[in-house]
Amino acid sequence: MTNSQIYDLNQHLTYRIARLQAKLSAQASELLKDHLSLSLSEWRALAVLYNPEVETQKDVLLAMGLDKGQISRTIKRLEEKGLIQTDKSTADNRLRKISLTPSGVDTVDKMFPIMMQRQAHLQNGFTSEELKQLFNFLNRLEEKSGHLNF
Repeated sequence: MTNSQIYDLNQHLTYRIARLQAKLSAQASELLKDHLSLSLSEWRALAVLYNPEVETQKDVLLAMGLDKGQISRTIKRLEEKGLIQTDKSTADNRLRKISLTPSGVDTVDKMFPIMMQRQAHLQNGFTSEELKQLFNFLNRLEEKSGHLNF
C-alpha cells in the first residue's frame, strides 16, 4: 500500500457508524446517570416494555437486537430494582411474561421527556425530508447488515 492508498477509516460506513454509536451511547449513559441509576440497556428495555404489545423476554430480545445473555442479565437487574415483574406464561411454560411495575412506569414517565429533548437536539438542523431520508438509509443498511454474501 502506498501513501496515496492510505486506508482512511473516516470514509468507511462501519467505522463512522460505530464511532457515532459510541458517542450517542456515552451521551445517553451520562443523561441516565444524572437522572436515574440505570444503564443504557436497562433504560432501553424499560422503554421497550412500556409498549403494551411487548409482553415476553423474547419480545424484548427482538425489539432490542441484543443477545439472549445480555437481555437475561438486563431483565434480572430490572427485576432486582423492582422496575419490572416476571411471571411464567400460562399459555407456554417456556415463556416469561414481563411487565413494568408502577415504579417502572414512573421511571419511564420521568425519563421520557428528557430523552425526547435529546432526540429533538439530535434532529435539530435536519428538515423532515432529510430525517425521512436518513431513516430510509438506516433501514436499508440494517437490512444489508444481515447478509454475508456480498
